Formats: sequence, structure tokens, C-alpha cells
Amino acid sequence: MTTKMDISKYKSAGDSVSLKKIDGQKFTIVKVEDSNYEEDGKVTEGVKITTEETFTIDGKMWNKFHTTRIAIVRILQNPELRKDLEKGGSMNPVICKSVHPPKGKDYWDLVPAK
Repeated sequence: MTTKMDISKYKSAGDSVSLKKIDGQKFTIVKVEDSNYEEDGKVTEGVKITTEETFTIDGKMWNKFHTTRIAIVRILQNPELRKDLEKGGSMNPVICKSVHPPKGKDYWDLVPAK
């Protein structure tokens, strides 16, 4: 008799999950770090954020999230923002929201949580 095995049991897990896992939920950013990756010789800029809140995702608790969403990466690469966070500051709560401009492509952005 053969035992069926789940491949996910053998994959290593990083210390963060995709930001899309908490789209639409309110969170407070307390830390930002670069999280670029290279694939086929092309570097994609990304960031990893740490949140004040902890979220249950797929049965595990998470407070670190990564993203390569361009508009969000650009905001979180701001040197002043990084400096303020490093001094112990935190952002007011935000949500990750899909923006639909009248012209152009849809994109994801961080907007103040209500």
C-alpha cells in the first residue's frame, strides 16, 4: 500500500505571506524593509512590512507581509517614511485597496482605513 503525501509538507516557508492575503482588512505598519527578488535575470522590487496586528491565514498567525505591487512599493520606499518608522513611529491604520482610475490600468494602493 502506498501512502499519499502532500507536497506542502516538504516546502520551506518564509517569514512572510503575500499582502493580498489581507486585502480589504485594516492594518498598521510598524516596519518596512526591502524584499526584492530575481527571476530569469530580472530584478523585481518588493517590500516586506511588519504590522502591529496579527492575522490568521491558513491556520497560522502572521504579522509580516510581502508585496511587489508597484504603487505600494513606491510609497513604502520613501526614505522619510522609513526613517520615521525606524524611530519607533507607526502609520495610521490603512487598507490595501484596488483603485479603478477613469483612464489607465487598475492598481493596488494603501488608503486610510475608515
